[in-house]
Amino acid sequence: MKHLFLILALILTISASLPKKREVHESSLHQHWKIEIGFTSYRTIPAVVDQKIYIGSNGNHFRDYALDDGNGVFLLHAASGKIAATFANEQFGDMDVNGILRLKDAIFFGNDNDEFICTDKLGKIKWRVYTSGDVEHRPVSIQSEGQELVVFATETGQLQALNAKTGKEIWTYYYKDFDAWKPGDNRTLFKVKMHFTEGNIFFNEPSLSDLNGDGVKDLVYNTNWGDFTAINGKTGNLLWDLDGNDLADYYLNMGREKPLIIGEGVKSQVLLLIREKEEYTKQAIAIFNSKGKLIKIMPTEVPLGETMLSQTDGFIITNTAIIHPETNSEDLKIVPIEDAQFLNEDGVLTSCYSGGQVAQKKVYYNGETCALIVYQYELKSHSGQSPLLLVGLNSGKVHFKTYLPDRSEFTPYISDFNQDGKLDALIGCYDKYLYCFDLDIPSILLID
Repeated sequence: MKHLFLILALILTISASLPKKREVHESSLHQHWKIEIGFTSYRTIPAVVDQKIYIGSNGNHFRDYALDDGNGVFLLHAASGKIAATFANEQFGDMDVNGILRLKDAIFFGNDNDEFICTDKLGKIKWRVYTSGDVEHRPVSIQSEGQELVVFATETGQLQALNAKTGKEIWTYYYKDFDAWKPGDNRTLFKVKMHFTEGNIFFNEPSLSDLNGDGVKDLVYNTNWGDFTAINGKTGNLLWDLDGNDLADYYLNMGREKPLIIGEGVKSQVLLLIREKEEYTKQAIAIFNSKGKLIKIMPTEVPLGETMLSQTDGFIITNTAIIHPETNSEDLKIVPIEDAQFLNEDGVLTSCYSGGQVAQKKVYYNGETCALIVYQYELKSHSGQSPLLLVGLNSGKVHFKTYLPDRSEFTPYISDFNQDGKLDALIGCYDKYLYCFDLDIPSILLID
């Protein structure tokens, strides 16, 4: 009998240590199409114009230590998902492409081969410039003195504005600790060096706002080194730069989300979610004026968890709540997301979801403005699939929840791709497929 108890105890121990079987969920959304294009990231923002989708691909590897013929840019028919063309996928180099910008008949993007490229709408290269490192986020455009500028940034800390038509340099800004290639340096030695180093400085898109009232939008970056940096969009000069020393009791950088800017010009205010150093679970909102001076810190009593890697204008969204800043920033409205927390096995209140991505465009649904959110994974269950939620921004209500075929870190893109009068969601997953799902919402309810 003693041996029997030992055997039973051993069986129970082994069974408890075995990985739990993953739950498999069927999506409740109708799938229009899917097409294999390779890996995509939360920075893979497509350009959708004239019933065509221009989208970047990381191919078969996020980090290409070997040649990869699956990356570059895909041009797809929006209605069917069929591939119309591929380009910028030369044989040699790391041609991973993330976000894409289209201005009129020109396509702009950077890659992981230290290049920034302008092509025509069929993929023929108009001009290209060499960069100091990987271009990770979608370029942005600004108007300055009658010129249309396209601005790109590298993860090593180079920020450059070019004339969108000619590719001529207008200005260049280098991050304070920049240590990478500059024009005139030995490019070959630099590229060898970069295989053994990594930078995450200008990794995510900036927020754009005319902070100094000169009529040109400025760029505000939440860098990956804990800095908060504002660059003059007209000159490329540093407006201000804040780091952890500016908030002694708080971590200034809580994530990679775009800073939220409310108001206009010199009266605008910049908001960022911060976290206490001593009690890491305690969070607050730091409010700065247009000159980067701290106005106030507003502690939050509601646990907010992680911020989303992408946001929608006018809000700060975390994995458990939605933060509404008032126009004068004297108060904050915090709306918990419905059923976003649960008691774990230790009896601790925990988020149901990891961080994730929010579609930039909103949808009006069931009487309120809603955000479409992809969470990278669900902590409450053992599913290997990312949950997709439509959440009311005023109520926190989950109007619908479904699951994607696989995990995803894609920022969902909303449009009526097949022109049937209903909105669709474009989402890439870790299975290397790009999916188009029918949201079954009238297209007139899309909010830009």
